[in-house]
Amino acid sequence: MDVSQYLEIFIDETSEHIQNLSDCIMSLEQEPDNKDTINEIFRAAHSLKGMAGTMGFKRMQRLTHDMENVFQEVRSDKIKVNSAMIDILFQCLDAIEAYLDTVKETSNEGTEENEAIVNSLNAILNGGDPAAAAETPAAGQDSQAESANEEGADEGGFAMKFLKEPLSDEGKDALVAKESAGCKVYGMTVYIDKNCLLKSARAFLVFKAIEDLGNIIYYNPPSQDIEDEKFEFDFTIFVESEHEFEELAEAAKTVSEIEEVVGKQITSADFDKPAEAAKEEKKEAPAAAPAPATPAPAPAAKPAQAAKGGKGGKAATANKPVTSRTVRVDIEKLDTLMNQVSELIIAKNSIVSISNTEGDGTHSQSFAEQIEYLERITTSLHESVMKARMVPIESVVNKFPRMIRDLSKTLQKPMDLVMTGEDTELDRTVVDQIGDPLQHLLRNSADHGLEAPDVRAQRGKPETGRIFLNAYQEGNNVIIEVGDDGNGIDTQSVKEKAIERGIVTAEQAESLSQKEIIDFLFMPSFSMAKKISDISGRGVGLDVVKSNIEALGGDVEVKTTLGEGSKFIVRLPLTLAIIQALMVEIEDEKYAIPLGSIQNIENIEVDEVKYVQAKEVITVRGSVYPLIRLDEILDVERKDPEAEKNKTSLTVVIVRKGDNFAGLVVDKLMGQQEIVIKSMGDYINNNKMISGATILGDGEVALILDANTLM
Repeated sequence: MDVSQYLEIFIDETSEHIQNLSDCIMSLEQEPDNKDTINEIFRAAHSLKGMAGTMGFKRMQRLTHDMENVFQEVRSDKIKVNSAMIDILFQCLDAIEAYLDTVKETSNEGTEENEAIVNSLNAILNGGDPAAAAETPAAGQDSQAESANEEGADEGGFAMKFLKEPLSDEGKDALVAKESAGCKVYGMTVYIDKNCLLKSARAFLVFKAIEDLGNIIYYNPPSQDIEDEKFEFDFTIFVESEHEFEELAEAAKTVSEIEEVVGKQITSADFDKPAEAAKEEKKEAPAAAPAPATPAPAPAAKPAQAAKGGKGGKAATANKPVTSRTVRVDIEKLDTLMNQVSELIIAKNSIVSISNTEGDGTHSQSFAEQIEYLERITTSLHESVMKARMVPIESVVNKFPRMIRDLSKTLQKPMDLVMTGEDTELDRTVVDQIGDPLQHLLRNSADHGLEAPDVRAQRGKPETGRIFLNAYQEGNNVIIEVGDDGNGIDTQSVKEKAIERGIVTAEQAESLSQKEIIDFLFMPSFSMAKKISDISGRGVGLDVVKSNIEALGGDVEVKTTLGEGSKFIVRLPLTLAIIQALMVEIEDEKYAIPLGSIQNIENIEVDEVKYVQAKEVITVRGSVYPLIRLDEILDVERKDPEAEKNKTSLTVVIVRKGDNFAGLVVDKLMGQQEIVIKSMGDYINNNKMISGATILGDGEVALILDANTLM
């Protein structure tokens, strides 16, 4: 049974359980006696343990098992939740997440044992009520194993199923052969939890654990029946090993949902018929000749071998990074998508039918109608696909309350995080990449934004600082605001820092606007921290925010008031795949401008163009816009420069970036069009004005302009 096929499911579900545990532990810190939260944590830890055990990740299984033990005691009111326990539980989550990251990279959990965390969990158990803990049955042992022990003891003090049932001829032959060869053989009966849903998977994991220490020579029932789940909740194996029985039993017990393992070292004399009688009944079996290692019928692919090899014996997915490639989609969205695909097929069939008929007076009209119908369907289909790709940003922002809690303790600043709009949806591609920039902004608010408690008290502010994250949709963009009620940005200090570093001279600094001064904060290696710490001071933060968000086709805007707080406004496109764009021409070259950036289109007389500080501007309905001539920016060669100079009017596309506007001068408007964005890769890697390319209906390639970089 090859479990590598379930790796992606394991990664997705483990991530969800980790987030659920994080949320629950955060709630538990506020309400330590909330039984619902305690039960939810216990269930999540139990599920994680089972999943890790099924995949064969023993270290993760051990850690989650210890967490489960702690919450079993909490549920029983034998241990009380306190701050120290909460800290250790968060350490557990970090360790589990580290295991998961290693699994993503290598398809294996790694070698980190996390002994310190395990010891801390055991200390909690011992400190709760040692007497009660000593009386509590061992984890995983209950009625089924106890009833087995009550059946009676043989001369070795064990109650074992394999000694109570007749032994098959194959088992006798295997045992006699190994005994004659001087090998140690152990008989083991393994009991599985009656609530287990995948008995064969548990048995396979036991086989895998045992075969690391010895060789299984006999199965009861046969291994094929075990793999096909044709057995009750226990099975027997004979193991040839140089290790002690306790080591074998302990290895088997590391598998989740194994209740008990009982057994001992055995010889042929332990069974009803001695080995000599068996040899007389089956004379063709030589007394001293070695028997086959596994006389019982073996499956086509033995469970332990399947785990190690897969096809051809090669390791499956070894050292191969595994990333989440799944999106959970509402069934109604899929129904809509299916209906539209059906309509698309009908439209295609209609066009084929029309093309096969001879032309008459109605042929052209019918064809045009079907093309129009097809266009409506494809547009609707595009919208449905985009909705299917959309996921709430909740999956990203849910980890931030935990981060703010940790920062509050580290920085010794009481602070709360208030989040709204977590259900706002973004394209999965964008969501996957927005986490780091938002994390940097929140850490910036916690470290640089919020004042120390004594300073807040002097200013008459609440002792607990407030950090907020607000997300909402605005047209074809999603806006995410991150801010705080702290000190705000001291632009004078930023200006002095820029002068000190030689970025500008003192004379140049005097004429800088607030925005230009704040832009220094987004420069690489620029930091206002007075000392380097694990949180800040290395100049890596806001520059990463800006570059990552611009790579997604978005932009960042800052609003700040000294003494009151700051707000970073992040604008992101809803999707990176298909957009509505305005197609324009400059000379003979075609360009696309995303419709979401366009405010309006104006026809401006040349004599209306004015100059401010040697730069061209236009005035439209009382507003002044800087003029950007795209032919100069894009270095388009003019075929007739004189004709260009003699133009009496200009076609200007007004574009917007936050509160900033600019007018782009183009030669011709081609109209609005839905375009598919194609990455340019390394071809135009250094030109940030070009965000990609698209292929037009006639096969020609048009470059897509990023209006944000032009302002």
